[in-house]
Amino acid sequence: MVYHNLQEELEEKGVIFKNMDKALQDHPELVKKYFMTQNIPINDHKFIMLHAAVWSGGTFIYVPKNTKVELPLQAYFRMNSEASGQFEHTLIVADEGAEVQYIEGCSAPRYSTESLHAGGVEIFVHDNARVRYYSIENWSKNTYNLNTKRALVDQDGVMEWINGNM
Repeated sequence: MVYHNLQEELEEKGVIFKNMDKALQDHPELVKKYFMTQNIPINDHKFIMLHAAVWSGGTFIYVPKNTKVELPLQAYFRMNSEASGQFEHTLIVADEGAEVQYIEGCSAPRYSTESLHAGGVEIFVHDNARVRYYSIENWSKNTYNLNTKRALVDQDGVMEWINGNM
C-alpha cells in the first residue's frame, strides 16, 4: 500500500521511477539522451563495453525541474545464478533545482564458482539540483565486482555519494 501511494505521488509530480527496461519502453527519448552518452561512454574500457553489449535491468529515475522527492527511493539487486554475470544499469537525472535520494543494495550469495558483476551507474545533477546516492554492496568472495559509477554535476549542483562494500 505504501509503495502504491508513493508511486501515485511521484507520478503526480512528474517523477519517473521505473526499472530500466520499462523506462526505455515508456520514455525512449529521455533514456537515450542520457544512457551511456557523456557520463560513461560506451568505449570507456573493456568492462563497460561488455556492460553496454549485454546490460539488463536496473533503475531509471528522472526528477523534473524544481521538484523535490521527500522520501528516499530504493532498489535492491541480487545475483541469483552461479557462474554468471550481472549487468544492471542505474540512471538518475535530477533536472534544474530538483532533489532526490536513492538507496541501492546489491549482493551475491556464496557460490562455489566465480561470477562477474559489471554494473553501471550514471548520475546527472543539473544546475542547482541535489542528489544523494547511497550504495550498499555485499558480494561473495568469488564475485568480481567491476562497477563503473560516475556523476556529472552542473553549476551549483550538489552530489553526495556514500558507498559501502563488503
